[in-house]
Formats: sequence, C-alpha cells, structure tokens
Amino acid sequence: MLRLRDLGPALTVGSPGWLTQEQVERLTGMRRVQLSETAALGTAQRLHQFGVLPAPASELALALHPWAVDSATLRAAGWAAAYDNETCLGVLLDTIKGRRAVAGRRVERKDAALGAASAAVALVGTAALLRRARRR
Repeated sequence: MLRLRDLGPALTVGSPGWLTQEQVERLTGMRRVQLSETAALGTAQRLHQFGVLPAPASELALALHPWAVDSATLRAAGWAAAYDNETCLGVLLDTIKGRRAVAGRRVERKDAALGAASAAVALVGTAALLRRARRR
C-alpha cells in the first residue's frame, strides 16, 4: 500500500484544469480592474503603509500572474479531486458572502469606509499620473 509520505516531501493538491479570467468574472459577478504592475504595487505599498492592508505589497506579486497547480503525483498514486474549480470558487464565495474584509481580515464599518476612501484616493492619483505620462 502506497503512503503519502512515500510520494515526497511536498505535494501539490488542486482540482484539474483552471478557470480563465472570463470564467471567474462570470461566476463571481465581479469585474477586473487593470493597472500596470508598477501602479498596483505602488498603491498596495501605500495602503499597507497607512495600515489599510495588513500584508506588504510584495505579497500582491503572488496575485499578479495566473496560477495553475498540477496534482500529477497524487493522481498517479490513485488520488482524484472531489470537487472541480467552479465548485471550489463557489464555496469560497459563500464563505465570504456578506462580510466586509480587507486582505482576509474582518474590518469594522468605519475602517472599511476609510480603506475605501484611501483606495479611491490612490486610484485617482494613479489615474492622474497615468494621464500625465500619456500626454508626454
């Protein structure tokens, strides 16, 4: 009988395949906001400095590029995912439904308002800088 520890020190676990950006937008009802990497990281760093985001901007780098996890080692040993990617996303959305949160932590209404205002200021400032740069 094969044991998990016989497969290696680390294993990746995930549903087969992936969701495209368009699928995620359709399933969540959310729309993407596109910024340059520099603008996104700069905004995140500013929000972190002001205490709006608990994590530094360097952690945003993990979300800038698509991720797909292959569970080939586990599948070769006979494992199969119990849920597909759409179901997993649905469970995540149900888990956070109705909560006000910033970067995975619950925040009070006044803090959420302050965070939204700070983010709006940062985005407006970024947009102004981009317009100025395009004119040159």
